[in-house]
Amino acid sequence: MEHEVPAVKETPKKVEPVYFKVPRLEEETVRAEMWDLQYFYDPIHYHEECQITFILESDGVLFIGDRLTQFHSGELFIIGKNTPHVFRHDISYYQGKTNRHARAISIFFNSESILNIINGLPESSLLDKLMETAKFGLKLEKPHAAALKTHVTKVLDTKGMERVIELLTILHKISVHKEMEILMTKTPMILEPEDGQKLDKVFTYLMNSYREKITLEQVASMINVTPNAFCRYFKHRTQKTFSRFLIEVRIGKACKMLREGENVAEACYSSGFNNISNFHRHFKRITGLTPNQYKKKILKLN
Repeated sequence: MEHEVPAVKETPKKVEPVYFKVPRLEEETVRAEMWDLQYFYDPIHYHEECQITFILESDGVLFIGDRLTQFHSGELFIIGKNTPHVFRHDISYYQGKTNRHARAISIFFNSESILNIINGLPESSLLDKLMETAKFGLKLEKPHAAALKTHVTKVLDTKGMERVIELLTILHKISVHKEMEILMTKTPMILEPEDGQKLDKVFTYLMNSYREKITLEQVASMINVTPNAFCRYFKHRTQKTFSRFLIEVRIGKACKMLREGENVAEACYSSGFNNISNFHRHFKRITGLTPNQYKKKILKLN
C-alpha cells in the first residue's frame, strides 16, 4: 500500500551560518531569555556569546558545528561562542495554526568576562576546563539536568550580581558533573554551505517522514551519492550509523506520543515501526525501559 509522504519544509538554497547579535545591554554581563514560541529561531546561526539552553518543552534535532543530536524536553545544552547551530523541529511546528510550543530558557554570556571574575582562584581550574570544552558543544540529559532547572530559572528571575552568582553556580555544578556528553569532534568544524545543505535536507526529510518506510538508497539519492558513500558521510558527521539515527528519531517520537497519552501500540505504529516486538527491543535498548515501564514512570512523575 502506498503511503503519502508528508510535505517537507523547503530547504534553503544555501545554509550559510548567520551572525546573530545577542541583544545584551551594556550593563549586563549575563543575558537571560524565556523562549515561548511556535518554533525556535530557525536559521543556522552563531554569536560571540557562550549559550546555555534548558529545553522546557519541545523536541527535534540540534545542528551544531558538523554534528546532529536529538533534543527533548528537560535537557540542557551548552554551545560555545561562534559555533554554528540551530534547534530544528519537524514540519508540524512550522505550519500556520498549531498547538505545538517551543519553550526554553537561554542564557548568554561572555566566557572571558565570567572567567575574569574568578581568575587566579585555585578553585577556578574546573571552570577553565569547562569553558574550553564548551566550544565542542555539551549536552546534559533530562535526569541529570533536572537538578539545574531551579538555578536556570533563577538566572531568568534575577538581575545584576545575583544573576552572575546563579550562572557561576550552574557552571560549577556542570563542571563537576560526570554525565555531560561532548557533541562535536575534537576539532570543531564549520559547515561549508553545500555540506550544511546536504545535512539539512536529509534531516528535514527524516523528521517529516519518519512514519514512512525509508530506505538507505532513497536517502542517499537525495544528495546524489551512493549508499556506501552516504553511510560513510553520515557516520562521520553524526558519529552514528544512519539506521541507528533513524531508530533514535522514531523512538524519540514514540516517547513523546506515550507522554501525550497514546497507548503502546499506537506509539509503535505511529512512529514508523511495523512490528511490536521490534519496537519493544529498540525502545528498551535506547531508553533503558520497556514502553510500558516508560509510560508508568511518566504517569508517576505527573
